[in-house]
Amino acid sequence: MMTITLRKLLLAGIAACATMAALPQAAVAGPVYSFTVRTANQAGVQFDATNTAPGFNSAGAITATFNYSGPLSFNIGPPQNGNNTGDLNSTFFGANAAGISGYVGSGTLGSPAGANFNTLASFLASSGSASGYQYGSLYTVALGVLAAGTRLTITHDDGVSVFQGATRIGTTTAGPTSEITESVVLGATGATTLYYGRQNGAPSVLTVTVPEPASIALFGAGLLGLAAFRRRRSAKLGGTAAA
Repeated sequence: MMTITLRKLLLAGIAACATMAALPQAAVAGPVYSFTVRTANQAGVQFDATNTAPGFNSAGAITATFNYSGPLSFNIGPPQNGNNTGDLNSTFFGANAAGISGYVGSGTLGSPAGANFNTLASFLASSGSASGYQYGSLYTVALGVLAAGTRLTITHDDGVSVFQGATRIGTTTAGPTSEITESVVLGATGATTLYYGRQNGAPSVLTVTVPEPASIALFGAGLLGLAAFRRRRSAKLGGTAAA
């Protein structure tokens, strides 16, 4: 009776873990993500959100780096303010700004942005982009080492790309768009970086979801547990028969 009950419990646990593993989960508190935000004047020219976006790796851009812990979910809805103010970082991060730590920033950007990255408070009070592509921001988000087969689901309004090293993964949108959702499946295990371009004023949307790794680990542990249980049971039955 006890053997049958144990087996039922194991099977029920494995089924529950498999269900959890199949569900996409938000990448929430626990992981710490490294952010770099570069803002530069664009003089009306849109840019592709890649690791080599022109104007954002030069002396003309102002830069902020920080660690972030929390959901990768940022959203400014309806267009706000005018061309000279753009979409504010404080609104884009919202309550998630509490997850920012280790902020290091430098530089100010003159008209039309008037952005100031010298402190966290002035960064949040600055804007990330303006309509007409007057200026924009390139976000570099280090997602950490992710396993092969991981599916990233990304909702965004402007350009997005995913890289492992110098290799671009998938076919995520390279230019400004209306809000859309796309998926990228990683073909290899490795350090993974997301690039996002805030352009053309609000709305500004970026949400990234990944499978919950803990549930996958539990599923694997359940399979191993069932295999061990079966081996022990077979050995016991074999010993009884020999006696």
